[in-house]
Amino acid sequence: MTEPTIAQLDAQIADLQRQRDLASLNGSKAVKAALVAGKVATLAEDLEALLPDLSNESVAAQQARNVISVIRNVRGLVDGEISRIEAMVEPEPEEPAA
Repeated sequence: MTEPTIAQLDAQIADLQRQRDLASLNGSKAVKAALVAGKVATLAEDLEALLPDLSNESVAAQQARNVISVIRNVRGLVDGEISRIEAMVEPEPEEPAA
C-alpha cells in the first residue's frame, strides 16, 4: 500500500474541515439567535448608556467597554462564519452564455 501524498492528505483535511463546518451550521445559527434574544440583545447598549456615569479610569468602565466590544465583535464574527458556511452549499452562479 502506497503512502498518500501531501496533496492527497491536504485534500482529505479540507474535506473533513468542510464536513465539520457544515455540521456546525445549525449550532452557529443558534448562537446568532441567542446573541439577539433576551437581555443579550440590548446588553451592549444598556452598558453603553451607563458609561457617562462612570470614570473612564474605573474598573467598571473598563470592563463595561470590554463587554460591549466582545458582544459586538462576536455578533459580527458569528455572522461571518454563517455566511462562509452557507456559501459552501450555495450553487455557483452560472455564467451567461457568450
